[in-house]
Order: sequence, then C-alpha cells, then structure tokens
Amino acid sequence: MTEYRMWEGILAIPDALRHSPAGLDAAAEAVASRQSIDLIGCGTSHFAAIAIAHAFQSVAGITARVHNAFEYAAYPPPHPDTLIALSHTGTTADVMAAVTAHSGLSVALTDAPMSPLAQACDHVLVGPGGLEPALTKTRSYATTLSRGYALALAVARLFGRPAPALEQTLSQAGDLAAFTLATNSADATALAKEFASATRIVVVGGGPELATAREGALKVTEAAAMHSEAWQVEEAAHGTWASTDPGELVIVLAPHGRSEAHAQRIAQGMRIAGAEVWLLGDSLPQVDEMMMPLFSMLPLYVFAYRLALARGRNPDIMRTDEEKHRAAREIMRRTVPTTTPW
Repeated sequence: MTEYRMWEGILAIPDALRHSPAGLDAAAEAVASRQSIDLIGCGTSHFAAIAIAHAFQSVAGITARVHNAFEYAAYPPPHPDTLIALSHTGTTADVMAAVTAHSGLSVALTDAPMSPLAQACDHVLVGPGGLEPALTKTRSYATTLSRGYALALAVARLFGRPAPALEQTLSQAGDLAAFTLATNSADATALAKEFASATRIVVVGGGPELATAREGALKVTEAAAMHSEAWQVEEAAHGTWASTDPGELVIVLAPHGRSEAHAQRIAQGMRIAGAEVWLLGDSLPQVDEMMMPLFSMLPLYVFAYRLALARGRNPDIMRTDEEKHRAAREIMRRTVPTTTPW
C-alpha cells in the first residue's frame, strides 16, 4: 500500500518530541518578567495555543489568553503584554499583522527559522524537521505543543513552582508517543474503514482536550474531505445530540481529569442517540491531563489518515488536485510573500 507524506509526518512525531528547543531559557526569563500572555494562531496553531494556555495558567500561574490571529489583529485587546505567536510556516498574514502591531515582548513558535515571523519576534523557539511537505500538518502540531509546554514549565521553575511530574512526562514524550501509536493504531484503522461512508464525524473534548477535539475534526476534514465537527464537552450536551443519527461516529476524549465525568456522560448519551462512540481514555498514557494533548491527538491522526485512504483521497493535498478547490484555497489563504528558500 502506498503511504503518503502525512503518514511520514505521523511516524516522525516520537523522534521529533525528543528534541529540546534552543533559546528556551532566555525566552522563559523574558516571559517570566511580564504579567500576562496572549497566544495567537490560525487553524492548527490556534488549537495548539489552547492547550499551551492551560499549561501557563495551571502550572506557571500566569494569565494566558488565546485568540484567533485575525481577531487579535483586527480587534486587539487592551493593554497587551507578552505575545506568543504560533505559525508553522512563519508566514501567516494575520499572525504577522498582530506581531507587527504589537509593542511588547514577542515570542515565536515556528518551524521556519528564517521566516518573517522568526525575524520579527524577540525570541524564537524553532521546531525540528523544518516545514512539512504535506498540506495536512501533524508533526509540527505535536512539536509546537512540546515547545509551548517546555516554555511554560521553564517559567514555572523561575516562579518557584516546579512541576517534576510534568517535566518527566515531557522528557519521556517521545517514548510515550510511540506507545500511543502502537496501542491505538489498530482501532483507529478499523474505525476508519467502518465509517468511510459516514455522514458526519463528531469529536468532543474539554479543558486541554478541546484543542485535541478541534485539531482532530480539522484533520478529518483536511485529509479525508469528510464533514467533521468539534464540540466542547459541555456544549455537546446543549445541542449536537439533536442532530445525531445512527451511522455517525462520535469520538469522545475522556482521559483522567476534570473533564472526564462530563466526557463519559456525553459518550453515554451519544450511544443512546444511536451513534457509534470511540472513547479515548484508558488506551492513552496515564499522564496528567495538562500534558495529554501531546498524545491524545495521535490516534486521531491515524484515524484521519486511514479514513482518507478508505475514501480514496490523497491526504496530503486537501483536494488541490481539483481546480475549484485549488482556486478557492488561493483566494482564501493569505500568507506573507517571501522568496527565502528555507
């Protein structure tokens, strides 16, 4: 069977998570001197920011607010302090607009060290492996989380709030990611084949797992061209069940933690409504929920990839082989022009 670049990205994640970013200590000292953090990004980067903000608030005890980069640039909040800007390519136009207008400290999380974003920020934490060749990104999401967590933990240490258990999880992230892939790939593949003709895929998560739910739904849409929705765990109880029908798959993220009971309740209700439920909890590494997005996304990546193959789709290209979708993407996606060959 032919494997695509997206699969290469998934398989690269364990080794990529063993990478420690250069410049971490200097960035942490700068962030620790400030009162609050705004995190911005678009798409996958925005979702990573959701999980990273939880770590800053819960571990470092510093106020962290998450914004879509367009919303932040167009409707900036008052009194901005530290800006953490996330962009895989470092050319996302709305991220650059926000950074350009920002007058305080700025930190970039990017995979392109010579990109406009990297050059515009005061500190840069670069991921390993460079730019991903597949349009459907996987490795870069995982390593963005890892860099964000590393920064939050470094700030926490400077504040006298060390978190040894979380530090240990981060140091073992590569091995834990490999375990997660080995443990969950068979189920993900089987479900992808079973639901290749489903009318809808729903992904539900709360707390840090809201990031996973949104990223998972996006990857199903990007890779397999299938309708997919992400719901916050309590919001799912306020509406999505009303449109749930037999033959749909609901993926519920239920690792141990504060949102687990809510997630279990959603899973039970969705089964009663007639949906098939894939409950992700016990098959995941038993780590603190704050770090779980590093691992809970991996079964969903495998599922999205195998779903694309089952539907006869090339998961790398997001339908850009079709003229109308290629033209639509060229109109809608804005990046900062650059000729730098990084």
